[in-house]
Amino acid sequence: MVTKQQQSTQTNNVSTGVFITGTDTDVGKTFVACCIATTLIQKKFSVSPRKPIASGCIRQADNSLLSEDALFLQQACLSTEPLNVICPYQFEPAISPQRVIQEANLNITIQDLKRACDTSNNNSIALIEGAGGFYSPIALNGLNKDLAVQLNYPIVLVVANRIGCINQTLLTIEAIQNSELKLHSIIINNITNDLFNYAKELDRYTKVPIFNVRHTTNKKPQPITDWSLF
Repeated sequence: MVTKQQQSTQTNNVSTGVFITGTDTDVGKTFVACCIATTLIQKKFSVSPRKPIASGCIRQADNSLLSEDALFLQQACLSTEPLNVICPYQFEPAISPQRVIQEANLNITIQDLKRACDTSNNNSIALIEGAGGFYSPIALNGLNKDLAVQLNYPIVLVVANRIGCINQTLLTIEAIQNSELKLHSIIINNITNDLFNYAKELDRYTKVPIFNVRHTTNKKPQPITDWSLF
């Protein structure tokens, strides 16, 4: 357990991060990432959010694009960084980033996304959210996995509490381990008010710590009980 004195020391000397990925699309990565940010901020850490690329952005009246995910991250992290720093690559079509890059005839690589994830404040924890599942294409030349390997941050795996989640989780755990990355924790996101626990027996198949985020209708981030990055 981290003491208050250790937290104070770490707040002034932190150069690390965490990579948020999911078993699939629409599992609630952004909401869970915001919950992680809330948890870290309560522990007196500074957090710098990054969602380097986003599709399905909303066209604004001034013709600019808005990533709602990036906005939620900015708000949850109490970040003063502009949205175009938090999410520099924004696209309107709601398709995979790799495909939208191809259709736009652009050359956005894993290396470009890695640079976009760099934070200027070494005293902050970099909170990086991928796009889609661990094996989803995210750049012209690679998958979320490839970006995670380049960053080499501990992985937090977000799992939606729905039928089939144990199979998807175990497959993703194997993929992460095969990539020689550290899987820090699994967070079960209760995406509906369905009280049935589809992930109930997941702890029989893995020793990775498992945490839960309860369902909420207002999407207000909540601290994750007993979760700690360190």
